[in-house]
Amino acid sequence: MKAAEPAEPAELNIIPDFQRLFRWSDDRKSNFVESILIGIPIPPAFAFERESGAWELIDGLQRISTVLEFMGILKDPDSGQQRRSKLLKTKYLPSLEGVVWEAHEEGEQTLDKALQLFFRRHRFDFQILKHPSDPKTKYDLFQRLNRGGAYANEQEVRTCSMVLANTDFTNRLRNFVTRQDFKEIFQVTEEQRRNQKDLEYAVRLVVHTFKEFQRGKDVQEFLDQAILEVMAERDVDAVLGKVGWAVEILYRLFGDKALIPPEERLDKIAPRFSLRALEGIAVGLARNKDAILANENPDQFVREKVGRFWMQPQVADMSAPGLRGTVRLQRSVAFGSQWFNRNA
Repeated sequence: MKAAEPAEPAELNIIPDFQRLFRWSDDRKSNFVESILIGIPIPPAFAFERESGAWELIDGLQRISTVLEFMGILKDPDSGQQRRSKLLKTKYLPSLEGVVWEAHEEGEQTLDKALQLFFRRHRFDFQILKHPSDPKTKYDLFQRLNRGGAYANEQEVRTCSMVLANTDFTNRLRNFVTRQDFKEIFQVTEEQRRNQKDLEYAVRLVVHTFKEFQRGKDVQEFLDQAILEVMAERDVDAVLGKVGWAVEILYRLFGDKALIPPEERLDKIAPRFSLRALEGIAVGLARNKDAILANENPDQFVREKVGRFWMQPQVADMSAPGLRGTVRLQRSVAFGSQWFNRNA
């Protein structure tokens, strides 16, 4: 496939979630364009072939997006506006500084027509995979191709995998994290939202509510696999009904300080949000939703149990110096599940 050809949206689809991972620096983009112009071979990209025959890009995002952006035909996934890039000075072609595909503003220089033709004729190799119908296969292929790539964090790659597995469930979870009560009790900042930290919190809340942590696994690996299993096995309304209730009652009773240790707490516990609060309190409540609602006074029960939670020595031990996240996770979820069990 030639450089100009991937621009046809009917042939190649870059899922918006994937495109949002496009974060190469201007320097790296310029070096890549230089590589094409001096004839350096480019590694192949991978794509799924849909039943319609269209290709769905799953690896090679940075390279393909750099080409399309430089040519001015890459659309921003949020605004829909065409994105253009201006090249920087490079090692072998320093004259590329300030060069664009087509100059529209003062100080820009149009790429020479002969170089444009050479660029358009450059071939990209694609490895085409038949699009599997099984969500787990899609997920596994994406993870294998993209783990360790140039992405900002684990959740961004996980989100793309989730979209491949179950788009509707993923979108419902995205809407869930925009709720005011969710944003406030998890103390979500604008920077965290941009980095999908809020979605990571939601994934942790869902996963730990419905799945038991498997000893010997890395936490991120466990989250990757467990969220896929929940999405495949559970009804999205039932899942969000359970975790959503936990968020709602916490916010209604405690406001934005629901997961912050109060003044009456053990000395070893710092007054800030931590994962043990998510795992111990939010997950503990979600797991025990039905039993708590069967209580004569659910609000009073939750208010008393959350208040006393921070006075328990087991909770203080969940953040002991040197404690591994896998060990904390095994302690916090088990303790919270037992602590909020009214029949225990």
